[in-house]
Amino acid sequence: MICNVSRGVLLAVIAVSAGAANAASTSPVSLMSAGEQASLIESRYSAGGGAPVVPVTTRYFASDEVLISWDDQQVLMLCREAVYLQIPAGKAGDVALAAEQRQMIAYQAMMSGLGSLATVAEAAGDSVVVADDGSETRRAGESSWAYGVERHDVTTQRMADGALRIRARKTETVNKAKPAEPDDMFSTEDDQAARLSELAPVGSWTEVVVHGGPRQAQVDPAMSLKGWISMGDDQAATVGEARKLHDCK
Repeated sequence: MICNVSRGVLLAVIAVSAGAANAASTSPVSLMSAGEQASLIESRYSAGGGAPVVPVTTRYFASDEVLISWDDQQVLMLCREAVYLQIPAGKAGDVALAAEQRQMIAYQAMMSGLGSLATVAEAAGDSVVVADDGSETRRAGESSWAYGVERHDVTTQRMADGALRIRARKTETVNKAKPAEPDDMFSTEDDQAARLSELAPVGSWTEVVVHGGPRQAQVDPAMSLKGWISMGDDQAATVGEARKLHDCK
């Protein structure tokens, strides 16, 4: 039996069918798996509202060596005992950096690549979808904090060179904390204020571009370490010499 269908309904059905036919196919991607296999991670962060953009580049080598670059500074990890910092004169102040300061700079640098990826994964979830035709895919994301949730606008894209781009921009902070009672031991007004102050501001964003592909074998052994600061007491002239001094495998 054929039913009579109005012209408006028919046009609507045709439009939906055409849209479904033209919609780009998508593929799921695990952000953590992508990070573990990355040869290069480029990350950028801004607090929003005209705040400066902080770019960091982390390159991974097949030998497990890592080179992190930001502004005019670098951190190079050849092996666990061989870590070197390049910090231009004036950036470190007028006195030599204490061991604890060097360790903190190196640790923060080491965490920048996968740390930025973890930041966008917290907003987007580990599994994201990317359009197979290279177009942007946008959706809302949400992450929890001590007294509520943070909401994000998440963009994912497969770049022309195969790299995976993920951008998370914070759109809202939802605070579900109840007014503190005088006898509260944990959810006090001070604790609520402290946890809130730890959050990134609305409008802030983090963008990560994950490059796959084969990793370079290792850092060039002839690379000069002149002007670099060792985490130890050595003054190796080149990467190759540093490897020998620290018995890097």
